[in-house]
Amino acid sequence: MKPFLAVVLFFASAFAQQQRFDVVSIKPSDPLSNGMHFGISPSGTFESKGVTLMDLLSQAYDVRLFQIVGTAGWMGSDKYEIATKDETKGPSVADLGAMNDKQRQEFHDRLVGKLQAMLADRFQLKLHREKKEMTVYGLVIAKGGIRMQVSSDSGDSSMNGGRTDEGKSSLTGKNLPLENLVRFLSGQTARPVIDQTGLTGKYNFKMIYAPDMNDLTGPSIFTALQEQLGLKLESQKGLSDVLVIDSVQKPSEN
Repeated sequence: MKPFLAVVLFFASAFAQQQRFDVVSIKPSDPLSNGMHFGISPSGTFESKGVTLMDLLSQAYDVRLFQIVGTAGWMGSDKYEIATKDETKGPSVADLGAMNDKQRQEFHDRLVGKLQAMLADRFQLKLHREKKEMTVYGLVIAKGGIRMQVSSDSGDSSMNGGRTDEGKSSLTGKNLPLENLVRFLSGQTARPVIDQTGLTGKYNFKMIYAPDMNDLTGPSIFTALQEQLGLKLESQKGLSDVLVIDSVQKPSEN
């Protein structure tokens, strides 16, 4: 997923001109059902099961849970099933496959706009973004310089995770801008990561690391990042975007 830029107020009234899903169904999830599911169809409809409002906010605003403040307890405990429907037929799988990065981003932004509008309509959600000082990681170039390959490819970007035969985690980037890696690292370390490298190109790389922070067989993601990519995470105080909940209500069933 691509980043959301700028510090902007997102009050409910701001959604008035945005597209909306034609039909939205929200109901409590089966309490005996385990697991969580997010599903986005090529046509642009959205389905989810076992998700909390905190999960939805994370998806809709591209933030981590630790970046959401002013929350109520039920927002992280009450789970919902959500299904949407649009009368207008969206792009096919083949259409999506033929899109370039910019077109996919535009499609993604339209869908996210509908998701944000749904949260404002059905949860009576009002919120805004602001900056808050907290402990962050600064991403810097390690001693010895970067070890990623500068990409000369003008094609699409990709980032794929997996597991090696030895059970280690692997992350492969192709023609990838650093902002995508920064967002991934923030999710892995549970802290905001601020790019302080000054790098503006796109890169190819592969990183292999222990899947668990407590796995002493290593290498940790911090060590792998430094030894394999030539980048380093430094703990520091800094300003990070946070999502502030101004008001919210539980949705009515339908």
